[in-house]
Amino acid sequence: MNIQQCRYVVTIAKAGSFSEAAKQLFVTQPSLSSAIKDLEIELGVRIFLRSKSGVRLTEEGSDFLVYANRILDQVNLLEKRYRTNFKKDFTITTQRYDFLSQPFLEVIEQFKDDYQNFHLVETTTQKNLESVRDFKSELGILYIDEGNRRVLERYFQQEGLQFEPLGDFQTQIFLRQDHPLATKNEITRQDLWDYPQVRFSQEEQSAPDFNEDPIEAYESQPVIYTNDRGTLMNLLCESDAYASGLGIVDGFINQHIVLKPLVDATTHTLGIVTNSKRALTPIAKLFMEKVKVTLLRRECVIIK
Repeated sequence: MNIQQCRYVVTIAKAGSFSEAAKQLFVTQPSLSSAIKDLEIELGVRIFLRSKSGVRLTEEGSDFLVYANRILDQVNLLEKRYRTNFKKDFTITTQRYDFLSQPFLEVIEQFKDDYQNFHLVETTTQKNLESVRDFKSELGILYIDEGNRRVLERYFQQEGLQFEPLGDFQTQIFLRQDHPLATKNEITRQDLWDYPQVRFSQEEQSAPDFNEDPIEAYESQPVIYTNDRGTLMNLLCESDAYASGLGIVDGFINQHIVLKPLVDATTHTLGIVTNSKRALTPIAKLFMEKVKVTLLRRECVIIK
């Protein structure tokens, strides 16, 4: 099977006949028919049903068409990449951290003449790592701690990933400003037993070490799952629920949420994950520097 055969199937399906498709493809009808026959033999399926009125896709042919279109879309993107007027994409993936917006905007301003599309993707830990591993994302941002360090470091080694620490942070409890626990200077685990916990959803098959929330839910405790940071904040503001995190927030969230340190909390190391098989681009290097400067400047609230 080759890309040309994929193009043939797509064109025939759209044209509705071999003769019309041959005209559009600038090939002879016998050579087009031969190419499709070879493909059907190779795959062991019938792609088209032929009749005097034209052709139509079989069930297997319809499935093949879906995948063929995906392949051709990627080929078109690859061809577009090497045209002289092509503008590049920059993608980073991350756990949910709002302080990244400012450094991201700063690199956009500096590289807007060379890049057209900039992607700041907040996603699950597993997809974060897989995106860096598969070269879809140039950088990934997440934390490691004593609970997940062994598993994640083994994953880094197996997949050729590198982890550069940015700083150490203690677990913070996120509460609405008039929450019953908001007046306490620090929170114990027992304090949280009677309140629902809000957590970020992960893949069902993910190991517990891939969880994004620093503390686990307690037995019989109500747990609310969401995959969106904005939704999580709304849930906190409108209920007695709490969430846990590293306590790195910007001024907007700090107007609505209070952060309280968790007693006897684990230290979490925030860091940047890169792929050792890929040389960092200038825009990626600048973004890393901007993130470090943002943390050092304490333009966000960092509670240790």
